[in-house]
Amino acid sequence: MDIINKYRIADYEIDKMFLERWSIKSFLDKSLSKEKISKLFEAARWAPSSSNRQPWRFIYSSAGVNREKMNSILNDGNRVWASKAPLLIFVYAMVETKQGKNNYTAHFDTGAAWMSLAIQARIMGLYTHAMGGIDREKALNLIKNNKHKFESICAIAVGYIDDSSLKDNPEEIPNQRISVNNFSEQL
Repeated sequence: MDIINKYRIADYEIDKMFLERWSIKSFLDKSLSKEKISKLFEAARWAPSSSNRQPWRFIYSSAGVNREKMNSILNDGNRVWASKAPLLIFVYAMVETKQGKNNYTAHFDTGAAWMSLAIQARIMGLYTHAMGGIDREKALNLIKNNKHKFESICAIAVGYIDDSSLKDNPEEIPNQRISVNNFSEQL
């Protein structure tokens, strides 16, 4: 995609899929098949996790009453654009182990699962946009069993990009990142 070459330049050579992953806000009105949705979660399934606990949970919907319920949990600013994405996912971390202890790596592990899902989406020609602007309490109420063991993390909108939005909306242009030297240091 030419827009990537114009706005995103890596300091070091990496696979282009990392540069092509960005959080869009304009999605095409094109539904996702059950198989495509399952592939996203299959990628998340294989993410690394401490002691192989796999503490992530995803609740999703693409249409109907349940989707409307999920849309209502988004904050107003996110609801405007994310409700148009063909798939909405809520992400949770199981912060209590089966033994009733604190799972202090739950958020870290859940982040790995989300990134696996995001990369798989790009491989499939899809885009994702994670957002923290949700009512976490209402999101937690979507969990049916053992909800006291979970924390709501975020929501993710998934779908195909609406290319026509790129030229009209500066917010849709992929942004650059801070330099590697700003967040890593050798001892």
